[in-house]
Amino acid sequence: MEIMLKDVLKAMREKKQLKQSEVAEYVGVTAQTYMKWENGKNEPKASDVKKLAEVLEISESEICRGATFSDDIDMINFMQKTASIKHEIDPITFTMTLYEHIQDKKSFLKALEAHRGPELSAEEMYERYKQEQEDALEDHLAKKEADEQAFLKHESIDFSQKED
Repeated sequence: MEIMLKDVLKAMREKKQLKQSEVAEYVGVTAQTYMKWENGKNEPKASDVKKLAEVLEISESEICRGATFSDDIDMINFMQKTASIKHEIDPITFTMTLYEHIQDKKSFLKALEAHRGPELSAEEMYERYKQEQEDALEDHLAKKEADEQAFLKHESIDFSQKED
């Protein structure tokens, strides 16, 4: 089944628990115009897509492609998986992958800046980076040690069973 623009509009509106008239008012069109979009009879103008994206809290790209990116994986699983992988690859690869896959880069950077702490000097950033690398190495070594211990324990159990 092919997902279309009309399906995204309806699904996201219902997810946000909005009425068609509320979305229409936010966008600045009549309720009938919005209903035609949701029924697939017409499509919104490019100038209306930005407002739709804002009110439905999705990207303009998601509206235009007729499918949401959030359908792929839920937020918690995404965050867990991303955090895990981030510590297993180098920062350049991680950042480059973000750059290649984030549609609205300016909005992404603005959101990151909102979470940023106080401005750090280059020396402070380097010290923080070094500490993060040391912590990641310690975590990696601790996991490796735990895996080796589990393996040895498993091997000793198997070995003792073979002696009987």
